[in-house]
Amino acid sequence: MKSISEILGGAQGLLAISFELQSCFEETLNQKQKTFLHMLRKIEEHLPILYRPYKGTGRRPYQYLPFFRSHLAKFFFQISTTTMLIERLKADPNLRQICGFTKKIPGEASFSRVYSYFAQANIISAIHDGLTRETCEGKVVYHICRDSTAISTREKVEKKKKKDQVPINKPDMRGKWSRKTGKREKQPTEMEMQIAEESNVSLERLNKKCSIGAKQNSKGNMSYWHGYKLHLDVSDWGYPITAFVTGANVQDCLLAIPMEKMTEQKITFCYSLMDKGYDANQIHSFIKSRERVPIIDLKKRNNGFCPELDPAKKERYKIRTTVERANSHLKDNLIPKAIYVKGHAKVSFVLLSAVLCLAALKTLQSIC
Repeated sequence: MKSISEILGGAQGLLAISFELQSCFEETLNQKQKTFLHMLRKIEEHLPILYRPYKGTGRRPYQYLPFFRSHLAKFFFQISTTTMLIERLKADPNLRQICGFTKKIPGEASFSRVYSYFAQANIISAIHDGLTRETCEGKVVYHICRDSTAISTREKVEKKKKKDQVPINKPDMRGKWSRKTGKREKQPTEMEMQIAEESNVSLERLNKKCSIGAKQNSKGNMSYWHGYKLHLDVSDWGYPITAFVTGANVQDCLLAIPMEKMTEQKITFCYSLMDKGYDANQIHSFIKSRERVPIIDLKKRNNGFCPELDPAKKERYKIRTTVERANSHLKDNLIPKAIYVKGHAKVSFVLLSAVLCLAALKTLQSIC
C-alpha cells in the first residue's frame, strides 16, 4: 500500500503552475517535499495576512510567513526541536527555499518569539475552520466519530493547594436538612449546564492545566500519564472536523456536548459515534434533540446487566475506528515524539498545528 507522500508526491497537484517546478530548485525535489508543497498551498489559501512592518529604526524584521512554513515543516518532516530545524534549514536548500528564507537563517530566539506570537494569536483554529468549510461545503457527513488520545509532556503537574479544614461538629455543615436553613436546592450537573449555554463558555470551565490522566487500554489494564488530552471529531473518511486540548484528568464525556455544538456549526451530519466513556443520559437526549442518532457503546449497569446495541447500530459503530486511525496517524507521523513547550496555549498550538497538517493531507487525498 502506498503512503500519502507517495500518492500526493506523484500527483499533479500544483495545476495552476504552468512551468516546470523543478527548475526553481537547486536540488531534485523528492516525493515528501512535493507533498509538503501541495499541503502548504492548500493551507495558505486560508491563511490571514501575516505582515511585519518596518518601524524605521534598527534591523528590518523577519517576515512571519517563512516562520509559519517552517513551523509546519517541523511536524511534516518529524523534526523534534527548533535547534534541529535550524540545522536542517541550513543543510537542505530545497526546504530553505520552500519555507522562504532567502538570506540568513534566524536564531533560535527569533523562532521562539514568533511561535509564541502565533500561539497567542490563535491563527491555527481560524485556518482549520476555513479549510473545513471549504472541504465539506455542500456535503453531508454521515458519521462523526469522537474520541480522545493521551498526550504526554515534560511539564510538571502543579500540586493542589490544601484547603482550609472546615469544622464538622455543627449539624448544619454536614449537608443534612435543618429547620433553620431548609432543604438545599439541587445544583445542576455540568452536563445540564452545558446543554443550556454556548460551547465556548462550557470549554472555559474545563481544566486546561497539565495533570495526571488514567485510561483503560485495549488489554483492560490502566495506563497513566501526565500531560494533556487531545479530543477529536473525525468524519467517516478520516478528516478532523473539530479538535480541542484539555488537561489529562478531564473526563471524555464532558467534551461530548460542547464538541457536538461546535461540529454542527461547521457541517451537517447524521450520526454521532462514541465509545462507552461517553455513555450518559444527558448526551443521548441532547443528540436526539438535535435530530441526530447517537451510537454510543453502552456500559454495564448497576445491576450487572450490560445492554447491547441493536444490529444496525452495531454495524455502523464499526466506522468509529476512523478516529482511532486518525489519532495513530497524528502520533506516529505528525505530533513530535517529545513535546518540550509548556502551558496550555503553546501545547495546544503544537497539537492543533499537527491536526491542521492532517486536515490538509486528507483534503488533498480526497482530490487525488
